[in-house]
Amino acid sequence: MGASASREKFRESFTELIDSDISPDDAEFWDELWKIPSSAEEVFELISPRSARFLRDERFDNLATLFTQATAQLCQIVETPYSIYFDQALNCVRVLTRVLPFLLEKGDLGTGDENVESLCWGTGEPLVDSIDGDRTAVSAAYRDSIVGKLIGGDDKYGAGGSGGGSGGSALDDDAPEPLALLAIHAAMHMLFLPQFTCDFYEEGEGEDDGDDNSNSASDDSHSSGESRSRSRKGGSKEGFLARVERRAREEEQAEKEAEEKEDNIMKKEVGLKSNSKARYVASGILLQPKPACIVWNKGCGVKSKTSIQDSNGRKFDKNRVEVLRLLLSACCDPLYTMAEDYNPLASRWLSVATAADAPNAICLFYSLLNTIVTYDPKSGLTGGAFAPDAHAKVVGLSAQLLCVLLDCGLPGNPEMCKNDDEEAIVDFGEAAKTGFTIFRTTLSRITSSKELTLIYDGLTRLLRNVHESGNTLLPGSTKGIQCYQEILVLFWKILDENPLFMNHVMTKCDVSKIVTPVCYILYQSRKDPTRIGLVHICTFLLLKLSGERSFGVGLNKPYDTKLPCDMPLFTGGHADLISITFHKLVVNGSIQLVPLYSCFLTILCNISPYWRKMSLVGAVKMVNLFELLASPKFLFSNYRAYHHLAQLLEIFNNIIQYQYHDNQHLVYAIIRRKDTFGKLATLSLSRAKNLYLKAYGDHLIAIGKGPGHKKIVSMKHVDEAGKSMSDMHLNDNHDHDHDDDSLDEETLLEKNFEPTDAWLAEFKDKMPFETITRLLQHLVPVIDDVIARVDGVIDEKVILDVLKDVTMVGLLPVPHPIVIRKYQPNQFTALWFTAYLWGVIYVNHQSLPIFDGKAIKLFRVSVDGLDYDDEDDDDLVQSDDEDYD
Repeated sequence: MGASASREKFRESFTELIDSDISPDDAEFWDELWKIPSSAEEVFELISPRSARFLRDERFDNLATLFTQATAQLCQIVETPYSIYFDQALNCVRVLTRVLPFLLEKGDLGTGDENVESLCWGTGEPLVDSIDGDRTAVSAAYRDSIVGKLIGGDDKYGAGGSGGGSGGSALDDDAPEPLALLAIHAAMHMLFLPQFTCDFYEEGEGEDDGDDNSNSASDDSHSSGESRSRSRKGGSKEGFLARVERRAREEEQAEKEAEEKEDNIMKKEVGLKSNSKARYVASGILLQPKPACIVWNKGCGVKSKTSIQDSNGRKFDKNRVEVLRLLLSACCDPLYTMAEDYNPLASRWLSVATAADAPNAICLFYSLLNTIVTYDPKSGLTGGAFAPDAHAKVVGLSAQLLCVLLDCGLPGNPEMCKNDDEEAIVDFGEAAKTGFTIFRTTLSRITSSKELTLIYDGLTRLLRNVHESGNTLLPGSTKGIQCYQEILVLFWKILDENPLFMNHVMTKCDVSKIVTPVCYILYQSRKDPTRIGLVHICTFLLLKLSGERSFGVGLNKPYDTKLPCDMPLFTGGHADLISITFHKLVVNGSIQLVPLYSCFLTILCNISPYWRKMSLVGAVKMVNLFELLASPKFLFSNYRAYHHLAQLLEIFNNIIQYQYHDNQHLVYAIIRRKDTFGKLATLSLSRAKNLYLKAYGDHLIAIGKGPGHKKIVSMKHVDEAGKSMSDMHLNDNHDHDHDDDSLDEETLLEKNFEPTDAWLAEFKDKMPFETITRLLQHLVPVIDDVIARVDGVIDEKVILDVLKDVTMVGLLPVPHPIVIRKYQPNQFTALWFTAYLWGVIYVNHQSLPIFDGKAIKLFRVSVDGLDYDDEDDDDLVQSDDEDYD
């Protein structure tokens, strides 16, 4: 059958499903439907969102049979994985991927529907049309008989415990397994189906003996005895080889002991028990992949001797993409609930996918993780950026699915538990608790220093690709990844979930590897209103990292990267990179970033005590930022606007008190702007009121009154001296109004705010001017004297040398204690990450739109030129002459 003929046949079959009731016993129709060769694009094109919803709401019996038949086909291919059925299985995967999100619109977190509940979970009796046309109830046993007949001819499939899931179900053994569970378990099985998504394997294939010390010692003893016996005979080639092998084993054992010692030290630092103090139980859920040879890539969780298919497995990438897409669509419950009502424990679909008995769950976890961290976009051929790459799609989907599976349930328990064979396990009692997820638990228990390094290097390599792909001599020679937002979310998840990862990154890794790409992304996203969420997540990452002392120390590493953007050139460290980036975001960023200003300054506060040498550019930017925020336009914009200035003063004080010796650039920049600091330190109420009225005028005290009503567009509309630019840029011109760059006074200026005695007292109490005042009192006369001696003509380098030689010991106040503000986990941040993650997934699936924006409630979907309520009601099935977007 040709492509056009098969497409037409599929359209006719689906039109028949829409127009009439099809009996579940019509084997000819259903068999033909599944055997029609159809691509994923054709399935998504011909099954429009409107037709899928019509099928759910008006022809539910047809949808029930469609879902049951497709799930049964997948269960059958899992039981009998013959290649002749693979194309038929792919058709089922594609149809399920298309219709599942529309079922979940009325699922656990959606609006709810009795028929959907009964079909997916078997908690009721779905109504279907009987042969005589009457609506009648059909029990779940009849539905399961369809599945049973397709799998081994057993009419009682599900009643006897056989089925798609291995490892048992939490349900009663005599109860039929719900279709939702069968569909998810079948998908998880299909991700490791021989010759479909992985190479053929046998149980135990590719496994090494692990850490069998007794066998190793026995072998050593035997080899040693044999070696001595041979040496008494004058030595031999075999004896020499035995000694080499013995030494190799000894070195390997010594390396393992050293790694274990290092791991135990790391655990002690974060308050975890060492391996020797792990809790032992007789049995539990194994946290090691079995068989390890089916894991898609080498890396975490797989021992070095294990035989892994690695690059040979890429021939299965297209099938992996299809099944990963299906599993992702089955986990989309969160999309259909309001953000304020979201409960990470409420979705049964996600609970099944992350349960302790989910088939191949550990293999799936390490396959997804290793696929991500071992991917190198540079490994392709020149010009690869223009060639389709199925593996890049696998990497992107792996990142999305792994983040989704880590985003539900409760945090995992990082305390190690082992069985008698020294294998990492979770005891059955813990696994049975509400909210337990096998994925979060497995992630929390990654303790190997090598594996943590692999994860960090892999994630930072992908993030660096964002700027490296645009910074090549030959355009297009390096493929640019599209999943960097998912990688940022995953990086956050690992930091949040694994207590050893943060400590390892701070003490064993180069923090500049993460700082450079994050700053580049911030810099490039500052004015794009569609990337505000991206700026938020980058800021959150830096805020979390900045709470560690080692992070601030590591930022002193010299910065030598040339980023493909208009960032000013400077000679300094990575702390300068952060400060220059934040300065740009404030003075030339979207007004939507205003809520993040406090986070920007908090990050700089945290790293400032360890900032050894600020560059000239960094010093000028920081002092300019202080002058900008001290301008009346912003200082009097609301009651608490001075808090930003207090944070900047804290930054300056930290550097002066703890890192004065090599920070002449900052000291000189402060001296040059001494008037700004002096006027603020001596601010009086009368002067504050005069500045306030001068900045806003009497007509702005009552917001919106009078013809002089103006708006503050952005900090970029104020020059470095804090003066307002031309009214041409500031007046309320409706013809040139840009929502992303504009903000009314109602946002920046509190109604009726005016400086008062109480405000001034609080201002003076919160502003730590003493250190800078003492600094200026001592250094200004010194610099004035130096300049006077040369009649005012002097090289700035001479002044910098003078400042370096001057000692401030005994002149400054007693050094204040270093205050580090650490991120504290909370439900609001977790909810924000959930909404952001699903927003990214939704946007990245527009070429093949798995999710329809009409029913999404987790976030607001806004598409230019499209009103979801204005869809055409006539055609429920896409016709050939319509465009597919």
